[in-house]
Formats: sequence, structure tokens, C-alpha cells
Amino acid sequence: MAPAWSYAQNFSGTDIFPAFTLSMKYPALTPDGTTLIFLAGDEGAMTAYESRRQDGQWTTPAPFAYINDLISRTSAEVGGFSFNHDGTTLYFHAKIDGNYFDIYFSKKTKAGWGAPQRVGKPVSADADLFSPAISSDNKTLFVLRAKPTGNKKGQCKELLLFEKNTAGEWEGPKYLPAEFNIGCQETPFFCADNNILFFASMREDVDAAGKKIADDNYNIYYARRIDENNWFYPVYVEGLNSEYHDLSPTLNSSGNYFLLSVKATNPKRPPQKIYAAKLPADKEPAKTFVLSGLITDLYTKEPIETTIVVQDAVTSVPKGQFRSTDEGRFSIILTRGALYKVDFSKKNYSHTFYYKDLTSIGKQTEENIDVALFNNVNLELNIYDGELFYPVSPTVLITDSLTRQPLASQRITNVSKGKYTANLDIGRLYKIHIEGESYKPCETSFDLRTDVVYSDFEKSIELEAARKQLALHVKDKQDAPLWPVDIAIVNTTREEAAATIVRYDDNGRPTLLLRTNEVYELNVSKKGYTYFNTTLSFPTTGAESMNITLDALTTQTKMVFNNITFETNSAELNAESYAELNRLVRFMTDNADIRIEIAAHTDDTGTQEYNARLSDKRAASVVRFLTENAIDVDRLQAKGYGKLQPIVPNTSAENRAKNRRVEVRVIE
Repeated sequence: MAPAWSYAQNFSGTDIFPAFTLSMKYPALTPDGTTLIFLAGDEGAMTAYESRRQDGQWTTPAPFAYINDLISRTSAEVGGFSFNHDGTTLYFHAKIDGNYFDIYFSKKTKAGWGAPQRVGKPVSADADLFSPAISSDNKTLFVLRAKPTGNKKGQCKELLLFEKNTAGEWEGPKYLPAEFNIGCQETPFFCADNNILFFASMREDVDAAGKKIADDNYNIYYARRIDENNWFYPVYVEGLNSEYHDLSPTLNSSGNYFLLSVKATNPKRPPQKIYAAKLPADKEPAKTFVLSGLITDLYTKEPIETTIVVQDAVTSVPKGQFRSTDEGRFSIILTRGALYKVDFSKKNYSHTFYYKDLTSIGKQTEENIDVALFNNVNLELNIYDGELFYPVSPTVLITDSLTRQPLASQRITNVSKGKYTANLDIGRLYKIHIEGESYKPCETSFDLRTDVVYSDFEKSIELEAARKQLALHVKDKQDAPLWPVDIAIVNTTREEAAATIVRYDDNGRPTLLLRTNEVYELNVSKKGYTYFNTTLSFPTTGAESMNITLDALTTQTKMVFNNITFETNSAELNAESYAELNRLVRFMTDNADIRIEIAAHTDDTGTQEYNARLSDKRAASVVRFLTENAIDVDRLQAKGYGKLQPIVPNTSAENRAKNRRVEVRVIE
């Protein structure tokens, strides 16, 4: 039966492995409090063990193969264990491939613990380093460095602090008040709140009552950080210290389960054991919040390893950078007192932002969320005419701006007129090239190298019409310029009157900007003059000019209207005649003081008697249209001339069409 050892009366620890008789040291507890590793055995032959907490009890310790393999390779020179914020990285000291103890870490993967990696400079130095303690935000690292001389109890160590800069590189050692390194220090532990440090210290000191601490052993001390560069002085913790060496304080992230190691200096005293103890209320760390979950690919549902950046959502001050495991799992510890912004991201993947208000922490101390990231987005292009605002379907080519390689055709879909969708990989800058008949080539960019949050985007693109520049030179029969004049243009391709731009120079002379490959009807008029009408169409861009002559209205003025047509052998007007007839209405309205004769003519098909009657009826139909459109009948005279006045010989179908005409002659 093991002897019943006695401890200082104020020590509150409970042996967690009473049946385990080997001497134990360097206990390290995962932040969730479920796994404990430690070394056990004789100083010359230590073995690593692990135990799991189930239903409030610790399982029988079993060998921890990873560390035992390292021990076999390094002559038992491994120890000082501590876990990172989520238990997926194990820090320790070892003498692996040099003359000094150095700080190493190993990451846990699907395949198990990975190969040890040296933390490196500036932490590594030409001196023995021990017992690393990493903060829950991965930004602060405490280590012990051997002092040049020891003491009667063995090698003496001092406490050093290193911190990461904004580039994620370690800097230091940083400033610690001299009171931290009075005497000799051992086994630091930095709490999950990133403010409270526990460590073992052998020093001359007094307790809270001012009484000199009688034992000459390592005792547990407590220090709280005020801000980045300032600390309260370390204080002796009543209730955690026995009459022996008290070492290796460790605490779960919730702050409600505290362990330490107690070691007697005399072999006849109890072996070094691990004890659970209750923290004094005034020494408890601030409450923390554990945010955990699974990160997967949105489309494949496979887990992905990502970067997690935590910021103060109000000040944007960084609060830590983390990574999920290769199984997509993550667990991060947030401390009370801030509104947090958590950014989940992966190279060439999207970002997901999660906000958590921890300005106060209630009963809920943990939350599980699932995050889905994606590596491509859908871009919807809406392409339309920038002047007329209707959709068009040109040729769309999307290329990677770096490689200049075009996107595969199957990744661009013409959904409907003017609407395209494209599937684009995140992390690239794309060039979108658009070419369409009758439009100027267009190029725009779409940048997916930024923080992408949404999986669907919409982009509207206005195309500018390709245009022909047509300068109009309007004059009378004596070549005198006529300005100003009235210009009416109809785009007969779409029967729209807003398909052109008219510009005027300082003298009032117009230049038309006509869209290419479209048909226009141009009407130029001036009060007291005949009007001009023609059809225009240009296949190319460039500049041209047109001379237009308007005759002053006299009783000799005659105007031919070839676009006033009728049904075959009928006086019924065709629908296409109405545009020309409406121009005649405007002409009569603008020149309200004239009387005209409506003269209808036919070709030579049929007898003169038949053609005379037909042309009379056709002239009357035109008069009827004009009177129905508010032109006084007294200003109109209808006359049919049959086939008596051809303007060209009736020798071909084309000539006969020219002879089938309506003329307007000014008679007063």
C-alpha cells in the first residue's frame, strides 16, 4: 500500500491518478479539457502517456506513441508540453539535431502527428530553451531559457516573451518586468483569455498576509497583463502550493479545471504526481467563448483546410490568425469584451464573415457553426444597347488577364437575348471582350482577386453603336445656304425616331451620326420650300457629306411622291403610304397659305379611259386622307392624268413603277 503523504494544510489538490505509481511531470491539457499527456517514469527513462476524460473520470494512462518515438531518437530529451488553442498543435522542447534544447511543434493531421518542426529564430538561440506556452490567439509565446549558472536545486531558468508582428513573424524577446525573473522560473502556462499567466517560481517572497514563504521550493505564481506592454507583478497563489515543488500549471479553456504537478525533492517523499485543484475566485481567467465547426467546399461538400482571421469588428485590430485542420475542423477561443469579426478564407476560395458579439458572455460559452466556401462564381452579363436600352447578343469572349487564355466555351452560356452566364474561378482577373455587328468593340474587366463573399454576380454592359458621320449641306436652287431647316429622321429598321444624333455647328449646319447597318428615312424641310426625302443606309463607319437642294414654293413647284402606293387595280391606299402622306400633312400645315393639286399617274398598262378613272380615284383617296387629317378641302384639288404624262418610257418594270406616282403641284 502506498504511504499516505501529508501536504501543506492550505493545498487543495486531488490526485487524478491515485493508482498510477510512476513519477509524472510536464502535464499538458488540451483546451477542451478532454485529453492529457505527460511523462512518467524515472528521470533516466521517461515514457510519454496520454489519458482521456470520460464522464468526469480520467482513463488509465496509455503510452503516447508519437512522443515515445521522439524519446527513443533523442535520448529521452523531450518535455515541456503544451497545446495550441484547438489541441491540433503540440509544442515541446527537445534536443533533436543540435547542441541545445530548442522549441519544436508538431501538427495533427488525418494521418496523425506530423514531423517536429523548429519554431526557429528569433526564438531559437545558442542557449537551452524549455517549456513553450502558446497563447490562444497564436500571437504570444513564452519560453524558458537556461541561465548561465544554476542553484542548489539544479539548472535555473528565466522567462522570455515573444510576439508575432503583423506579418506573422516572431519578434523578441519582448519586455517583461524584472519581477518575473526573480530567482528561477519553470513551466509557464498562458490562459485562454490571453491575459493571465501562471508559472512556477523559486524565489524569496512573502504571501498575501506578508508572511515569509517558508519552503525553498517552486511555487505557483499568477500574473495578469494590463495591456500589450504592461503587467501586474506576479503574486504567490494561496491554495495551489504544497510544501514541495509545485510545477506545470495547466488549465482548460473554460477556466474551470486546473491541474498542476507536485514533486518532492527527497526520494522518501511522495513521487511527482498530477493534481486537480480549484483556482481561487480572484485568480480565475476571464470567461472565454469557443467557436468551432466544420468547413467544407460548397459544391463538393468535401472538408477543406482554411485560414481563419479574427479581428475586432469595431477597431479592425487583429485578434489572432488560425487554421482549420486538414479534416476541415476548427476551434478558436474568443475572449470577452469585444464584437468579433471572423474571416474564413482559403487561397482561390471565397471568404465567409461571421460576427460574434462578446461584449458580455452569458451562460452560452460555446457555439458550433458550419462554413461553406466556394472556388468559383457565376457571373451574369446583361448586355444592351447603350442608347436604346434593348438587349443585344454579340460575341462574348472572356480571358484570363495573366495567361491570356480564353475561358472554355462551355463555361459561357447565352441564356437569352442579351443575357449570358459565365462560370469563373476565384483568384483571377478576367478580361471580358465583346464584339457585335453595328457596335464598337467593348472591353471590361472582372476582378476575382479580392475578398469574394457572394457566389453570384451581375454585371450590366452598355454597347456603343458604330456610327456614320453625315454632314448635310442644304441650299436653294441658287446655291445659297438654307439655315435653319427642320430635320426628321426615322429608323425604319425598328420604326423608331430616336436612333440618331444630330449635331449643329456654329452656323447651325447639321451633321448626322447614323448607326451603321440600319436603314433611315431622312426628311429635310423649311417653310416656303419643297421638302427633301430619301432613304439612307451605311455599312461602315467614317465621314461623308450630302448636298440637298430645296426649291422655293411657286406655282411652278412640283413634288413627286413615289412612296404613295395603292392596291393593284385599286384606289385603296397601302399601309406603307401613310408615312409619306403624314409628311405631306406636315408640309401643308407648315405652309398654310398654299393650295395644291394632287395629281395621280399610271403606267401604260390598260386603256387611257380605264387609267384615267383609276388615277382620279387615287387622287381623291389622297385628298380624303388629307382632309381627315385637318387639311382644309378648299386647299386641295384632285386630278387623275392616267397614262398621259410618263416621266420615263414604259419600257421596263422599273420604269413603269416610276410612272405610277403621285405628284403635288402648287397651284396658288
